[in-house]
Amino acid sequence: MSSVKVAVRVRPFNNREISNQSKCVIAMTGSTTTISLPGGGADKTHSFNFDYSYWSYNADDAHFIGQKQVYEDLGLEMLEHSFQGYNVCIFAYGQTGGGKSFTMMGKPSDEEMQGIVPRLCQDLFHRIKQNKDVHLKFTVEVSYMEIYCERVRDLLNPSNGGNLKVREHPLFGPYVDDLTKLAVESYVDISDLMDEGNKAR
Repeated sequence: MSSVKVAVRVRPFNNREISNQSKCVIAMTGSTTTISLPGGGADKTHSFNFDYSYWSYNADDAHFIGQKQVYEDLGLEMLEHSFQGYNVCIFAYGQTGGGKSFTMMGKPSDEEMQGIVPRLCQDLFHRIKQNKDVHLKFTVEVSYMEIYCERVRDLLNPSNGGNLKVREHPLFGPYVDDLTKLAVESYVDISDLMDEGNKAR
């Protein structure tokens, strides 16, 4: 098991890029991503290998990767590791409009377009319901915070102040002091809390 996996994903052009007649300079083969700079030539091409390279540029393409495949590659493994007792984290990075929110959340109301978070939460509660061990009890708690300009804000308790402290526990690792934790019993509970937190962003 690798402790860190890196995936890159290419989204379709947006309306602005289409109207500007932009050209796609990314190509993907297996886990290799190739960037071809305008002007051509071998010296203008750079290839990089990642754990996953997701071609989500054109839904009509035979190599198109949708939300379900991304979740099955990344989310399911993380869910399994969490049940094994490991801390897990997905870090979505990229420029504004790059597709981070779509990959993570998608369109929760559309089952086909759901992102990693809704799918993972639904599978989490499904696995909990399948538990037959009477000696095993699960509790799911949710926190929702924002890190902006190096300040940590509790989005589920905005009145808590705008600069919570990040601490290090010798056994459990990093945590945020005084961060709200609320018990939930379904993905609907989580979705409602996220909607509430989004209003405080």
